[in-house]
Amino acid sequence: MNRDQFWALIGSSRENDSSQPEEGLRKVLSSLGTDELASFQQHFDELFDAAYRWDLWGAAYLIGGGCSDDGFTDFRYGLISLGRATYEAAVANPDSLVTVEDEIPNESFGYVATSLYEEKGGGDLDRKSTAPPDPIGDDWDFDDQEENQRRLPKLHEKFGGAA
Repeated sequence: MNRDQFWALIGSSRENDSSQPEEGLRKVLSSLGTDELASFQQHFDELFDAAYRWDLWGAAYLIGGGCSDDGFTDFRYGLISLGRATYEAAVANPDSLVTVEDEIPNESFGYVATSLYEEKGGGDLDRKSTAPPDPIGDDWDFDDQEENQRRLPKLHEKFGGAA
């Protein structure tokens, strides 16, 4: 499976059931064999790791009125569930998420392929993280309203800063 095929499956899952992204993905992936599921998961994990960025964490913090490390994991799963265009725009400029109407966090979405892999007799899927030990980019205090305004002006304006 290549990256375009991966994104096509994500797109199909959104068309299948956009109210419950994990259910839509399960329907789309259920016809895949274990090798295809492993390839899908590899692409998923690479994109998940590439989104391990301070600026995206800041966006998640503003959107959610706060965001723990576990919350940021869920946020990145949900970001992938929104599809290629939204994901790529957000990685290039997290402030682009100001136009997203869907709720982003979605913990379940990140486990669909591994669950199906196990159900199909593949056992535990060997996953290798490529994430750096710390998020990419410059850290900042997400409670600093002036810094949020400077770094993410559209999201800061829409969400009024963190609660």
